[in-house]
Amino acid sequence: MTQFTFHDENSAPQDALPTMKQAKQAFGFVPNLISGMANSPALAEGYLTLSGLYANSSLTPQEQQVALLAVSRYNGCDYCVAAHSMIADMAQVPPDAIAALRDDRPIDDPKLEALRRFTAKMVDKRGWLNEADIREFLDAGFEMQQVGDVILAVGMKTLSNYFNHIAQTPLDEAMSEFAWERPAT
Repeated sequence: MTQFTFHDENSAPQDALPTMKQAKQAFGFVPNLISGMANSPALAEGYLTLSGLYANSSLTPQEQQVALLAVSRYNGCDYCVAAHSMIADMAQVPPDAIAALRDDRPIDDPKLEALRRFTAKMVDKRGWLNEADIREFLDAGFEMQQVGDVILAVGMKTLSNYFNHIAQTPLDEAMSEFAWERPAT
C-alpha cells in the first residue's frame, strides 16, 4: 500500500500549516487525520471548514455525533468510529446509544434511532430517499433543516472516512480507549 506521510508542523506543506494550527487550537493536538490530510492542504482545510459549519448546524451536539457515528459505522471507518465515540461520550450521548451505533443496532431513544436510520438510509441510498424515508424522519420530530444537516454530516464524513481507508490513519492515543474495528465480512 502506498504510504501517506503524517505531517507535523516541521514537515507539512506551507499551505497546510494554518489548518494544522487551527486543529491544534481546537483539540489540543493535531489529530492524525489532519496530519495525514495535510498532504492535500485543500482537503484538510475543507474538512475542518465543514466540521465548523456542522458544529453550528441545527442538530444538537448529541444528534450531531449520532449522525457522524452512523455514517462512519456504515462506511466501516475504524478511525472515525473511535474518534466520534470519544466525542459522543464527551457530548453526553448515552453509553448504550454509543454502543448501539458501534454495533449497528437500534438505539433505545426513538428520536435518536430515527436519526440513525435516516442517516444510514441516506448513505445506503446515496441520497435517493423516497417520501416514506423522509416522512419517517420528520414524524420523529425533525424538520427539513435537519435533512440538510444530515446531508452535511454525510459529506463531511465521506471525506474523512474515504481518506482514512486509503491512508490507513493510525488511531491517536487520545482515542485508544474507544478503538473499534469494522467487522470481518
